[in-house]
Amino acid sequence: MKIFNHFTLITLFQLCPLMLTIAQKDNLRRDDKYYDTGLPNNCDKVLYAVSQRGAIINLGTHDNLVDHLVIEALLPFRCNAIAKSLNNKIFAVQADKSTEQIVYEYNSIAKNGKFTKWVLPAHDDGGWISAGTDTKGKLYFGTTTMRTMVRIDLRKKEVDVIWGSKDKIKGGERMTCYDGCNFYINERDEIMIKENKKNSSYRISQYPSLVLTEQKKWNNQFNNIVCNDWYEYRNTKDEAVSIFATRDGIVQINDNRLKHIQLDTLKYGILTDIAGCESYERRSPYIVINEKKEKLILEAIAKKENIRLDRILFKQGESKILTGSYDELDELVAILQKNKQIKIVLEGHTDISGNPEDNVLLSLERVNACKDYLILQGIDKSRLQVMGYGGSRPIKKFGTEEERAINRRVEIKVIE
Repeated sequence: MKIFNHFTLITLFQLCPLMLTIAQKDNLRRDDKYYDTGLPNNCDKVLYAVSQRGAIINLGTHDNLVDHLVIEALLPFRCNAIAKSLNNKIFAVQADKSTEQIVYEYNSIAKNGKFTKWVLPAHDDGGWISAGTDTKGKLYFGTTTMRTMVRIDLRKKEVDVIWGSKDKIKGGERMTCYDGCNFYINERDEIMIKENKKNSSYRISQYPSLVLTEQKKWNNQFNNIVCNDWYEYRNTKDEAVSIFATRDGIVQINDNRLKHIQLDTLKYGILTDIAGCESYERRSPYIVINEKKEKLILEAIAKKENIRLDRILFKQGESKILTGSYDELDELVAILQKNKQIKIVLEGHTDISGNPEDNVLLSLERVNACKDYLILQGIDKSRLQVMGYGGSRPIKKFGTEEERAINRRVEIKVIE
């Protein structure tokens, strides 16, 4: 227990009005009891990187990376991990330290920095190696082999430990980061982890509990990249763009197109981390119910008919849901939340091109992606079943690629 002397108490009383003014000015609502709400989002599209020497480098914007890397500021310590907040400030922590570490805040507008009130805990995993930001503005820091990860809500004084060296993640025995790992937070606030020197990645869901939901082996250009950090976002064309920090620069991969931006490592040091805070737009599922869609679903119970979800979209040959699909899924979430007696089967279909067995697997992966989204938004998994039919039930057998895209669809069948 801490003991305060009279001078400390007087000082605190004098500072209270000032603290209240600051809280109101930055609009963080520190009196809010529900910290699960998002922070005010004023994030711009600028990406930053940091070198191990502590040099902060402006990379340009998501859709217009610079052609050469130039230092913007220098941190007062060596650094491997930075995160960018929704108010465009950069938060960093000293590298290669396993003792308690105070988080440092750099203001890219005012061009100055200071140590903050947040203290990352001591650990037994080398140092803080990577950082990221979720859709609600919370900051994450992870250690070298991901044995410890913490989360900072800027409205709270305490640092939340998501997991420590002695904690176990369901399914986590499959995750190996012996040579080091890095991570970013995706549009569903899942923790996406990649091994630095291997082609393995992991997906960890946070809600309703920590679960390792996917282990993936890459078999493409990613295999040749030894990365010090991994960052991903969707551009204005809804294309997935991956950015990697390598020792000597930035590698950007957009639809298998590769761009490499060199860094003078002798001058700046090797690159260690990337920071951004506008990777995705996440929509709220708590919307007005589409009464027409609700009526169709309720009528389908009696008629035993399938209902096609017209606006769930996938890229050809991929199972990742395009962001334009979220409105349709959110409508379904709202209907299922209102009609809690309904259970459904999500049925996946692909086009008719390609290997039939691969198409069945792809269709199953797609409906599982939809199922994961519904569960993330609070729908009990016991109410959801999946079935993949591949290309065996096409709507249109002939025509152009654009016309046959209608075959790549998700349908629901209501079961009681």
